Amino acid sequence: MSHNFKPGDLALTLKAGYGIAAMTTVQLEMFLGNGWKAQEPDGQLWTAPFDGWVVGRDGEDGFGFFKASNLMPLRGDFAPTEQKSKAVWI
Repeated sequence: MSHNFKPGDLALTLKAGYGIAAMTTVQLEMFLGNGWKAQEPDGQLWTAPFDGWVVGRDGEDGFGFFKASNLMPLRGDFAPTEQKSKAVWI
């Protein structure tokens, strides 16, 4: 499944990883392609094992890395829609 995510978007994790439980709300930080390198906060270089998004949690230390298919957008055109209830007039 492909999404038009962008940095700053909120998403729900569909799979656990990197110490982040499934069904956790995260903020997308940056996209990394397979083999791209990023510098971790401790200065070490990290290589992305697949195309995916670096994500963070509000108020929490540390980041995770998830495939777009393991993230569900929580706003915008791609957010899941809720069924609206219909009023019944008597």
